[in-house]
Amino acid sequence: MRTITRNPNPPACLAQQPAAQDWRAFMGTPCHQQVGDSLREEQHHVCCYCEVEIQPTDCHIEHMVPRSARPGHDYDYVNLAASCDGGAVEHCGRFKDDRHQNPGHRYDPALFCTPHDPGTVRLFQYLPNGSVTPATGLNAQDTRKAEYMIGYLGLQCARLTGRRRAHARQLIDTLGPNPDPALVQWAIDYYLNPDPQNRLRQFVSLSRKILNQ
Repeated sequence: MRTITRNPNPPACLAQQPAAQDWRAFMGTPCHQQVGDSLREEQHHVCCYCEVEIQPTDCHIEHMVPRSARPGHDYDYVNLAASCDGGAVEHCGRFKDDRHQNPGHRYDPALFCTPHDPGTVRLFQYLPNGSVTPATGLNAQDTRKAEYMIGYLGLQCARLTGRRRAHARQLIDTLGPNPDPALVQWAIDYYLNPDPQNRLRQFVSLSRKILNQ
């Protein structure tokens, strides 16, 4: 989970929405599209949680604090992010508050860590075998937060683990056993920085680990 820097100028139309308006009614408005575009742009077109690449057709506007836990604040931009749709509801925003798919986890304000908090990124470590685990050296409370987030968001599901493992293998094979410094610099530029269209490659945190950045 990478740190997301907020757009300082979110769409003005969001603040004009009636507080009592049903979110489903809002989803059919031009403002909904503007907000989605803004979120994807500030996230460099990767999911706020798992870092897969997202398009408008395979993601949704995510309320990080569930609407049921914070009624009357549906249109607060600070609580919105762009999340992938999670495949067959296996991970991320569609999964986290689905009591059928994810019966073991519920929203806990003491444990939930937003991707906009610079302290969140240090909670996790990404391994070449595709696993994500709590980072080493954390205190007990931070370890609990990391374990909660991994479970709440389904970040260790088979689908994500397999995709991360394939990504790691491709990058490791590209570098080879004794990579030339120029190749390493190319990989850093390619995998860790946005391209000219402001898009990041998927799994940037895993790439950062492999590239020792």
